[in-house]
Amino acid sequence: MKVFSPGLAVTTALTYALLFAAVPHAFGQTGVFGAYDPRLQDVLWNEAIELQQNGSHQEAIEKLKRAAHLSRINDGLDAKSQLPFVRAEITSHRALNQFVTADERHAYLSRIEASAIPSGPEKITALLRQAEWHQFALLEDIDEDEEATARMGKAWNFYRRALNESIEAYGEDSAELLPALEGMVRAQYLLAGHRGIGASMPGRMDRERRDFAAGKSTFKRGLSVLVAMQQLNRDRLSVTREIQAQDLIRIADWAWWTGNRNYALDFYNTALALANGESLEPVANKTSPLTEVDASEDPEATALASNMPEADTGEAAPTMQPLNAKIEQVNAETEQEPTDNAPIDEVADTAKEPVYPTFRILETPVALPAVAGFGPVLDIKTSEPTAGDLVVSFNISPTGKVVNIERVQLPVTTGPRGPERVIRRLRKTRFRPVFLDGEPVESDTITWTFDPKHWAMPGSPHSETST
Repeated sequence: MKVFSPGLAVTTALTYALLFAAVPHAFGQTGVFGAYDPRLQDVLWNEAIELQQNGSHQEAIEKLKRAAHLSRINDGLDAKSQLPFVRAEITSHRALNQFVTADERHAYLSRIEASAIPSGPEKITALLRQAEWHQFALLEDIDEDEEATARMGKAWNFYRRALNESIEAYGEDSAELLPALEGMVRAQYLLAGHRGIGASMPGRMDRERRDFAAGKSTFKRGLSVLVAMQQLNRDRLSVTREIQAQDLIRIADWAWWTGNRNYALDFYNTALALANGESLEPVANKTSPLTEVDASEDPEATALASNMPEADTGEAAPTMQPLNAKIEQVNAETEQEPTDNAPIDEVADTAKEPVYPTFRILETPVALPAVAGFGPVLDIKTSEPTAGDLVVSFNISPTGKVVNIERVQLPVTTGPRGPERVIRRLRKTRFRPVFLDGEPVESDTITWTFDPKHWAMPGSPHSETST
């Protein structure tokens, strides 16, 4: 029979008190609450965010996992309260380059978001985040070939669903539709790049051999989305002429990057007409401001339905609602060789004096794709060059290609990879050329500096000398 001893109880209490005081970090602030007290979630969150800010991502992950576990215990398995913890955990996995684990957590996150978040702005944000993750994963080339094809469909469908939700929440005349449409444009660049269509893309995305049969349909689909954005801005949001010109340049860039040079010149010249203050008249049968993008014949664009597990979305991918949509005009134009007529607008009378204020565009070359949400194909060093840097000068031809490359400073490397890989990629980059009097011309000489990170082996130190 055990006998209660007050002295023993006091001694035990003092022992635990002294232990807690001696090693407070072992207990942390969580020691003041019970093991499953919901208030622990806030404590763990604050500790995890501080760890993330200090770069201690692995420790932050452990605290965020525990916080999410407490959320499920207290609020249910599909609790909305766990979403911030899972998202923050993904941030740390990405910081540690743990992309496979991040992908698994994104799949789980998508299922919870589908059941816990109703329609509205929060749903739109969640769908855009999911789409942008798949975009990132494609650019980082984390998949095998078949998985990359399925991921193309995921990115496209998440952006389409975000557009549907945006229309439902804000109507067809809102600027809130633009983020989803811009994402759909990026998805078309990704699809084209994966198929080997177009010039270089940022990141390390793998390219298949060019599929010429798919090239025309890919160009048409991207053109449809870009036209939708351009006409939403012009006809419904009444943006400035400067923004209208940039929209036309963006359409021209897509045509230029995919090799549809005549179409590109038409759009560039229409943008120049706006910049020169000319009055433009819409063509008779213009496309509706928003268009339905038909993905039914594109295996990459429909891969979500057949390849993505139900747990990855939590719901079936919806069909994009027709927005009074007619894309026959755009499609009909792209089925034939382009003419000298601008595909969207035509210049009423180029001989007239300007009727609007003028502004300047297309005076400097730009590396494509110049799309918001994509990084550059090559990261240029902006600080003063050092001895180990590659320095090259070159010009951009009227067709947007790099010519006259001169190696101003060429580092000597001892490893298997050297700075010539940068020059090879530079040659594959397509540029928007400089325009003079409505015609593309060769640019002035450009000098760029590249850091050794472009050719150094990942995770290994590099030591180069210049010649």
